[in-house]
Order: sequence, then C-alpha cells, then structure tokens
Amino acid sequence: MVTRPLPEISPSLCALLVELGHQAPFEVTVAGSAGSGRVYWRIGQLPTSHILLVSHDQDADYDRFLHVSRHLREAGLRVPRVFGSDDAVRQVVVEDLGSELLLSRLHTAGFPGEGDLQKLETDYEAVIDRLVEWQDVGTRAMDSCPSLTDRVFDREALLWETGYFAQRCAQDAYGIAAEDLADPTLQAELSALAMRVEAHDRVLMRRDFQSQNLMWRDDGPWFIDYQGARSGSRWYDLASLLWDPYVQIPMNNRFRLYLRYAKATQVPDGPLGWQQLQDASLQRVMQALGAYGFLSGVKGLPWFRQFLSPAVRILRTTVEERGGMPALLALARRMEVSGPLPT
Repeated sequence: MVTRPLPEISPSLCALLVELGHQAPFEVTVAGSAGSGRVYWRIGQLPTSHILLVSHDQDADYDRFLHVSRHLREAGLRVPRVFGSDDAVRQVVVEDLGSELLLSRLHTAGFPGEGDLQKLETDYEAVIDRLVEWQDVGTRAMDSCPSLTDRVFDREALLWETGYFAQRCAQDAYGIAAEDLADPTLQAELSALAMRVEAHDRVLMRRDFQSQNLMWRDDGPWFIDYQGARSGSRWYDLASLLWDPYVQIPMNNRFRLYLRYAKATQVPDGPLGWQQLQDASLQRVMQALGAYGFLSGVKGLPWFRQFLSPAVRILRTTVEERGGMPALLALARRMEVSGPLPT
C-alpha cells in the first residue's frame, strides 16, 4: 500500500484516535475509495488500526451511512463499529475490517475464469448465510430506523435503473440510437419486468450486494458500503451477488447457490422462485451496466470499462434462459456483437 501525506483530520477525531491508542503524527495509508468519491484511510497497522472515512460536500448519503451503521450494528449485524464522527467536515472513524475483499479471495481462486468452483461455492455459501441473517434481523429491525424506511425499491426506482442502462450504457457506451431504445415493445418489456420485481416479497435490501462490498475476516464475510439499504425485493441482493460481472459465476453454480438460499429462507425452490431471481438479475445487470457506462464515460474511471462486455454477455445469456423478452434479447445480442464504442 502506498503511503500518502496525512489528510487534514478534524481536531476532535485526532483526539479520538489518540484515545484509541494511536500516536501523532499518525501513520496513514489509503485503504480504498468508492465510485461515490469517498476515500478510506487506514490509521496505524492491522490488527490495531482504524479506518478514517473522508466524504465530500456532495455526498448525499453521508448522514444515512452514520444512521444505518449505528442501527444495523445495534441490531447485531456484521457492519463496522462507528467510533465517532465530525459531521461538519464529514469525517468518520470506524472499525477496520481488514483488507481482504471477497473479490480478492475470488481472484486468488481464479475468477473470473476457470477457477476453483469448490472454493467459490464454499465462500458463497458463507455469504448467503450472512445475507439470510441480514434479511431476517434487518427486516425485523427496519421500521425503527427512518433512514431505512424513507426509500422503497418500487416500480419508479426499477424503471430508473433500466433507463440508466439505456442512456449510460446502450446509448453512450454502445452507440445505440435513442429512438431504438424508445421502441414500444422494448419499453413494454422493461415496464413489465419492473412490475414483476416490484411484486416480490419485500425485505431489507442491501442494494449493492456484490464482491467489492464484502470484507472477509477470520469469521467470514462482513458488510461495507451499505448506505443505500432500503425495503425491496427479497431476490435483488441474491441476484447482485450471483450475477456479479466482477466474478462471472457459471449458471449451474448460481442455481445450486439459489437452492441453498431457498432452503435457508424456506421460500419455494421451484420454477417460480428461480424465475423471480432471474427477473431480479436482469434488473441488477442492467443497473450495473448503466453504472459501468457512467463511471467510465462520465466520471473518467476507465477501470470499469472492462466489465461492459462481460456484463452484456451475462445479460444476453440470462434473458435467453428466462425467455419472454424478445426485444431485450435482441438488444443484448446487438450490443454483444458490436461491442462498446472505441474510447
């Protein structure tokens, strides 16, 4: 990890860090960053380090992060402890969960690619167990946290996702004409998809439940970057996990992991449950494609561009298996054949 100059830390948080056992001048390294613009600094060295989250004035989810973190931690879920914050400068000191992402474990195991499928399933079984706990405990505790109930993943939000995909990915990154994307048949399919996903049983939804938002410790996976949590489809988080373009899990392994989830939650494990999961996965993959297009094309973060083609392939194979959406399938095939526009 590259050592960087110490950021300007709030005086109150400097005092807190001293109370936590650190000595000034603090040893500081960059622990990570997010597409939102937040930067995470590690103060000290593991296992006695802490994380300083430095946000920015335009971060609309800063307050939500604090409220949701404290609420979920008190409910007993695996999120980092908040030690203190200075809201005037949008800085927070939180527990350091380490440096091993689920994604880094999977890279070591050979994913994406011809990796160790047994290790993948073992790790994902542990993650699914934590997801089941999140949905059970979190849903029962949700009503006592206004920051979790002020947003609902409803039809409007679902249609925003597919519109985001159409504009930022299909149009901007692939050059598909706006009039083609406005085709009534395609729009009717996307509207019907949103209605089906909106009708799913609602639980506390993590919203961006993928391999870069799960830290791995000796006792298994922990949650990070969950300020977008809200009430929504019980299948969306599982779809985000199993249809993750960063990992590209084979379909057969997805199905086996779906069965584990169904058994743990006692939801029906037949064709209806699988179709509902597929519908959620189509929504999620289109959201991810919109994000990759936006982050690479608008935010100037080219690292995300490499996931456009894998995610389009995942979209095409999933809509083929799901069936019943010929216009979306034709669009996905067209995008797969053409590839993204040159940079």
